[in-house]
Amino acid sequence: MKHFSLQKYGGISRYFANLHSGLNNSGHQSTITALYSENEYVKHEPFLFNNSIGHKLFRGDQKKIYAWSRRYSRWNINRGNFDVFHPTFDDPYFIKHLKKPCVVTIHDMVHELYPQYIGNASQVIPRKKAVMEKADAIIAISEFTRQDIIKVYPHMAGKIQVVHHGYWGLSNKAEFNPTLPARYILYVGERWHYKNFSIFVDGISTILQQDKSLNLICAGGGAYNTNELQHFEKLNIAAQCGQMNVTDDVLQQLYAQAILFAFPSLHEGFGLPLLEAFANQCPIICSNSSCLPEIAADAAIYFNPYEPEDIKGAIELILSNLSLQQELKQKGTERLSDFTMEACIQNTVRVYESVV
Repeated sequence: MKHFSLQKYGGISRYFANLHSGLNNSGHQSTITALYSENEYVKHEPFLFNNSIGHKLFRGDQKKIYAWSRRYSRWNINRGNFDVFHPTFDDPYFIKHLKKPCVVTIHDMVHELYPQYIGNASQVIPRKKAVMEKADAIIAISEFTRQDIIKVYPHMAGKIQVVHHGYWGLSNKAEFNPTLPARYILYVGERWHYKNFSIFVDGISTILQQDKSLNLICAGGGAYNTNELQHFEKLNIAAQCGQMNVTDDVLQQLYAQAILFAFPSLHEGFGLPLLEAFANQCPIICSNSSCLPEIAADAAIYFNPYEPEDIKGAIELILSNLSLQQELKQKGTERLSDFTMEACIQNTVRVYESVV
């Protein structure tokens, strides 16, 4: 519910929106307890204030949207007119009121394992633990994430079940953006700390220096900060590094036209951009760490994320080998078939049934 209040786009809100839709389309009944939302994935839901009145009351005020929806959710919890409660966030507001079974999805354990990199880790960790303790079952979105949970909370091992994400698509049609460079490498998402962006830039820099027709495009994550801009200038690649805040439609086009997609992260819970790249026939290079090999299998070229030269080598391998590009596209299409939304829904329902 909080992600629907605070996010316009985002992987977690999209996960829950499609879970909600998939459940209702497969003979089950799902309700999102929100009063109003500006989230793109649920903006057409028949929430009580998803209308002109709600627009006047709440427009752009995320804190107000969440506060009101939180009260509304608590009211519905007290009514108890449901079989299973599945919170969308680590806010434990519901714990004292909930009398029905609870299932929680854990997307990663970054706060617990890398608190030095996350500014609000000290606030998030106890909230998240409280929600996990309350849960009758925990969904881990990868086997890697399941193992991470056990590493931190071994006593919770018995109630963890793995349910991989299903791919639900970005949009029906990619938007055309004539301003995109002809040749570019794509990076998607945040660029902080464990995302390993700085070392990735070191790895790609020599290639960009030698080929001025090649560019790096970063989708999302906000505008480049001062340190990033200075880093580009120092490496003499600033003119080749663009950043775009994009809709899902434009993101689809970015994947489809990129020479390759690079995912240098040190730690991920699932790595949803891998599925997005697969779906849009975009060759992938990624870290050989965390969950990424579990999800990408043989449909990506792997590198040591701590070694810029290894990153450089992976990029050069794809740039110089058209047959490898085609092979990765084909393997990506095949791998995507292992992550259907139908399977995600069915496996989630099994988790619900296990606690009822």
